[in-house]
Amino acid sequence: MSGDARDLRAAAAGELAGRLPARWLEEQAVLPLELENGMLQVAADGMIAASVQDALERAFDAEVLVVPYGAGDIRAAILSAPRVASTDAVAARGGAEGLRGDLLRGDLTESLDDLRALASREPVIQVVNAMLAEASRAGASDVHVESRPDGLRVRMRLDGVLRDAQQLGAEFRTAVISRLKVLAGLDIAERRLPQDGRARVRVGDRELDLRISTLPALHGESVVLRLLDGGHADQPSSLEALGLSADILAQWRALLQRPSGLLLVSGPTGSGKTTTLYAALRERSTPGVKVVTVEDPVEYRLDGIVQLPVNVRAGFGFPNALRAILRHDPDVILVGELRDAETADIAVQASLTGHLVLSTVHTTDATAALARLQEMGVPPYLLSATLQGVLAQRLVRRVCAQCGTWRALTEHERVRTAEARVPITRLREGGGLCAHCAGTGFRGRVAIAELLVIDDALRGAFTQGASLVELRAMVRARGVRSLREDGWRCVAAGDTTIDEVDRMVSEDDGA
Repeated sequence: MSGDARDLRAAAAGELAGRLPARWLEEQAVLPLELENGMLQVAADGMIAASVQDALERAFDAEVLVVPYGAGDIRAAILSAPRVASTDAVAARGGAEGLRGDLLRGDLTESLDDLRALASREPVIQVVNAMLAEASRAGASDVHVESRPDGLRVRMRLDGVLRDAQQLGAEFRTAVISRLKVLAGLDIAERRLPQDGRARVRVGDRELDLRISTLPALHGESVVLRLLDGGHADQPSSLEALGLSADILAQWRALLQRPSGLLLVSGPTGSGKTTTLYAALRERSTPGVKVVTVEDPVEYRLDGIVQLPVNVRAGFGFPNALRAILRHDPDVILVGELRDAETADIAVQASLTGHLVLSTVHTTDATAALARLQEMGVPPYLLSATLQGVLAQRLVRRVCAQCGTWRALTEHERVRTAEARVPITRLREGGGLCAHCAGTGFRGRVAIAELLVIDDALRGAFTQGASLVELRAMVRARGVRSLREDGWRCVAAGDTTIDEVDRMVSEDDGA
């Protein structure tokens, strides 16, 4: 057996590795490679502990032969490979004889009691708990559990990119989805309509808030879990942690210190808008300032800040919440999203009456936020009087700090980066097997941004009916970097790659 990285990847995704917990394999830095004639070949870095050898011999009823590989390579292969759950192994660990038959019958039953009993079986609980533990350990933002004809496909979103994590057999489909519904307090018998719920679970020493959403799909229900840290582990401690450039950070901080007005953060779903606003609130939340938020839902709990979750079913939506907030004499107000005309109008009125209002909009670039609010019915003269600035942003994956190396650009790459204001003569990228980034070459994300500070000239042009194209031309003439140009800054600094900028920002975004 040669020390080829491809052998490790294939073994990590294979049936032999699937018989043992991935976390145990990673901790011990061992990986079963081949089982033949009562001999188990195991990848390991030198000698393995007697207890590990005994466990392997008992699990496979075979003698163990160590094949030398680097521990880091072994762990990286385990982390990067999708896992295939063994029904028999799970059943054995749970001590549930005949579990497979019970689970298969669960796909056919319509009995509410049967579904509840199925969701409460110990092996099913183990599978779901292991799924959440792995997502928490890997730092996933979302877990996608998708029904397929042959079972369940589990994927996790890591640094904004979905990766296969697990395949579960058809016998697990109803049981796992029912368990997730039980956690969220959803109707486990309802399979024809979408449902949304929340749950709080403890995984190790972390407490996770889960937003759980179901969809009826062709081959059964699909479930998406958004993982929100109930503590403060993954929240940026300061605006610097976002990775904004020094000039944008200084301007954004100056805007945050203004006593009143409207500040917006724009971008698509998953672009880090809420994270940026929370970092801003931490900076403004001082003993002499009252900060109140209205969110749907409250994603993170912040000390010293009054946070209101909306409840549309109870008649407590964004407009009603904003009206109530204004009676509590706040200095700073965070509105989770300006999603309709009434909310936008109240937010603008609040910023006119001496409050600093922060919110988000879904637009491709900063200048488009002006047009978006106008489409909501906010009069241009009111918008120009209140809007102070718009920060448009995206999140690009950061090159792994452990395995990232510099190389010269090819001629083709030089052509692609010709628009950059700073010369880019080399590119930093991750490569090879690396336990720190699970072999992806990326670990963490960094923000690229465009900051539009509204001045008198822009206000005048907007009030007089200038088109979006004309407004963008004015912005570019003032030297404001577009999202793409700020992406090139990150490439030049070695924070990300050309492909990442291309993936997150099209050439038309704010061009």
